[in-house]
Amino acid sequence: MHRTALVALALAGTAFLPLPAAAHVTLEVQQAVANTTYRATFRIPHGCDGTPTIRVTIRVPEGVTVAQPMPKPGWTLRTTARGEAGSAHGAVPPLSEIIWEGGRLEHAHYDEFIVRMRLPNTPGELLYIPVVQDCPDGKQAAWTEIPEPGRRITEYRMPAPALRLLPRN
Repeated sequence: MHRTALVALALAGTAFLPLPAAAHVTLEVQQAVANTTYRATFRIPHGCDGTPTIRVTIRVPEGVTVAQPMPKPGWTLRTTARGEAGSAHGAVPPLSEIIWEGGRLEHAHYDEFIVRMRLPNTPGELLYIPVVQDCPDGKQAAWTEIPEPGRRITEYRMPAPALRLLPRN
């Protein structure tokens, strides 16, 4: 059998592996090739428990070497660096958090927040990316739960969005 046919069969098999679909904050595309650049589109389907979301925080997982957020009109963008920038042209420091604030996502509305990421080289793993929605009354919707080994995502009430890392062809 050709190598490409074997890879195609392996990738087809990943379609039947459980992905966290229960999270209220989800990724538009829930799988990507490891060690590549990925456009993460975080879908926020509503505000918090009847009130608007006024801050969205994405916690960049270890192993993600580059995270570049896309600015959003009406929101202020802040980042927290994890370390120093490399020496390459255009290098930016690795980030630990990306925060959009000052905007307003009404409970009845939907929005997307976008981050371009360089993924870790760990094919076969699920990369969990915690997201927190803050509301004006101090309440939070913290989509930060990461399943322990041997437990299912459906056992968690507030699971973090996850991305399945695929092998290269």
